This record gives sequence, C-alpha cells and structure tokens, in this order.
Amino acid sequence: MADLLELLNKDTQLRRVASTNGGEWAGPCPWCGGKDRFRVWPNAPKPRYWCRRCGRSGDAIQYLRDRYGLSFREACEKLGLEPQKPGISALRPRVQPLSAPSPAWQERARQFADECQAALWSVQGGRALAWLHGRGLKDDTIRSAGLGYNWEDRREGGELWGLERDVWLPRGIVIPWEVEGKLWALSIRRPAGEPKYCQVAGSSNALYGADQLRAGHAAVLVEGVFDALAVRQAAGDLVAAVASGSHGARHPRWIARLAFCSAVLVAFDADDAGEKAAQWWLSVLRNAKRWRPYFDDPAALAQAGLDLRFWVALGLGDKCTDPCAACSIAEFCRFLRSLGAVPQCRTGNNQKQLAAAG
Repeated sequence: MADLLELLNKDTQLRRVASTNGGEWAGPCPWCGGKDRFRVWPNAPKPRYWCRRCGRSGDAIQYLRDRYGLSFREACEKLGLEPQKPGISALRPRVQPLSAPSPAWQERARQFADECQAALWSVQGGRALAWLHGRGLKDDTIRSAGLGYNWEDRREGGELWGLERDVWLPRGIVIPWEVEGKLWALSIRRPAGEPKYCQVAGSSNALYGADQLRAGHAAVLVEGVFDALAVRQAAGDLVAAVASGSHGARHPRWIARLAFCSAVLVAFDADDAGEKAAQWWLSVLRNAKRWRPYFDDPAALAQAGLDLRFWVALGLGDKCTDPCAACSIAEFCRFLRSLGAVPQCRTGNNQKQLAAAG
C-alpha cells in the first residue's frame, strides 16, 4: 500500500520542516500552489494533509477522491485497501466541519491585528499606507476594513495562539477576516517574496465580507481582498463585495449565503487560473454569471482611474437589457476609450470583443 507521503510526492515536492506528530512535511499545494502552505503529517496516528490557504484536507483516500475524482472503492483499490461497506455519507464528497478558530487564537489574533492597525497609521506604516493609496483605496475604506501593518518578520510561540506549533508572522499588510463578530482568519500581503499572501496558522476557511451578503440583493465575488474593497468603495450600495481567494470558501456555509443573493457576478482575475476557479462557482451557483475584468482584476480598473461602479452596473444589467451580450462589452469599451484608456485583455476572445466594439 502506498503511504501518504509517497502518494503526495507524485504531485508536489515536500520537505520535512518539523517533528510535530511524528514529522511534519511542507511544500506547494497540489491545488493552489504556493511555497510551503501545504502541510502533511504522514506518521501521525491518523496520517493527514492540510493546506493553510485553500483549506483542502484529508487522508490518502480523500486525496485520491478530491484530486483524481475516484470513487471511494476505486481509491481504496488504488491504495491496496479492502473497502468496507460505506454508508451513503461515505460515498458523497466529505464536507469538513467549519467553525471559527479557538477563543485563544482569536484573542491573540485581535491583539496582533490591533497592534498592526495602529502601526499602519504611524510613521512605521508610511510606505504601506502609500501602497494602499496607490491601489486606489481611500482612508475610510482602509480603516473600515481594519487593515494594519506588521513591520517585521517574527515568530511567536504556538501557546500564545492556542496552537501546538510556532506561528510565523511575516512583514506586510495585515488583513482581518471577520464574520458575525468572530475573527475567522488573518492574512498578510508581503511586500516581496513568495507567496505574496500568507494566511496566519490556525486561520479558518472563510468568505471575506460574508456579513455584507443579503438575501435578494446582488453580490460580486472576487479573488482578492483588495479587489473586494475596491468594489465596495465604488459600488457598495449596489452590491455586496466578497472575496474567496482562488480556491477558498468552497463550503456549504458560504455557498448557501451566495445562493440566496439575487445575482452573483463572478469577477475572478482575467487569467487562466481565474477562469478555471470562476467556472467552479458557475457550476454550483444557479444565480452566478461570469463577469470578467477587462484588466487583470477589478482593483486594476480602479487603479487605472476608471469607473468601477459603471462596470458593476453593466454586470447587473443597469445599462443593457442583456448584459451578457456583446453590446454591453462594446458600451464599456467605448466608455474606456472616451477616457483615453485602452484595456489590455488577456485572451483572444476578449480581443475579438474589443475589436467588435469599434
């Protein structure tokens, strides 16, 4: 029977980084990439893996089911196991329990976030604040989002966070993910190095801005937090702007909230990875529509000085009876050209649409 480490090393490169639970390995996630966000404990009493970014987790059987689409029986046969008679629940894709981190984690996370928020508005945070302004974000938006700045790389003992392992806190802009009064996650946007975004150990899989969603109202689903903040700043009265990351928030808790919206514009990045992630959401949400940014992402539209609110309104159909038709794209492109801007599109299909706009 192939062990978990042997199985995973066929799809990623793992190295031993700690002795936790008989040995902890780390490397790029087979689903969402990165450098060392994917953690594996192959010698634990129950061998398992977990990605700190997209939340994928499980054992060898679950990996084969999620990664290669095998059935329970097929995965057992692949591993040389004798499949027991599973109930209905075992034959369905497993849904991981989802909850906010422990009270101890939240207490320390809030202290850290508050410290960083104060630092952002101090002399130490001058360059970070200027970077946020350069992204088109205003002071009110930055303050309401609780953004902060961690001025140096540091490690803290896991006991401060209610964890068994140390917690790495890299230098960068600190982003709190709060839902229903609880802090579900902290992510940090680093000024250099890979990965650009790091999620603080112990964070839970969350949908950024989930509290903004209202049944019967429209939403825009984007990849990045700064995209969500740009949309909220420009059109918060029209839509709720939420962010999932490229593979995060794929849980019934968050899917159900989006399903009750009147419409969901899936505005993931205009690249192959963004398109692939967008198609997943389109497959699970009947009220979803792909609304591709005609720059790299929605924040890039705002950075270019363009009317992000108009772009959102087009997606909602405010300017056209059929917002999916080429006429809305043509109208948007004429609008860009009226401002002297020429959108840089990434796909041949977009280039054809722009050419047709005249």
